[in-house]
Amino acid sequence: MRRAVSLLLLILAITACDQRGSADARLADADAQERSRQEKVAKDMVAQTEDQVRVKMLEQRLVALEAQVAAMQGDRKLLDAQLVEQRLNQIEAGRVGADDPAPAATSTPAATRGQSRAPAAAQNPSQPPPARKPLVLDLR
Repeated sequence: MRRAVSLLLLILAITACDQRGSADARLADADAQERSRQEKVAKDMVAQTEDQVRVKMLEQRLVALEAQVAAMQGDRKLLDAQLVEQRLNQIEAGRVGADDPAPAATSTPAATRGQSRAPAAAQNPSQPPPARKPLVLDLR
């Protein structure tokens, strides 16, 4: 009888330990799920903040570009001069990069408004274009 009671007590103790172990496992699983949910929420918040920062930066860039365009539209002469300067820089860069004689200059609407000039290479194609420093426009 004593043996049966001790065996019964041993079985009950083991069963209690298993129940406690499964309860601990359930608590650990619940904690892990809560941590993963919190991590997901934190990642979503970080992504949202990054998106907001990107949007603000793009809005600031847009405002700056709109102000620049407004200033250029207000001063049409400045805009025309900048376009002519860009075109001349492109033509000069094309001459420097090309080994054969430079092609005839193409006219742009801004260039035909009073800045008509024939390139030296188009006047005398047998000579290589002379080296010269870049054009700087003075709008004083």
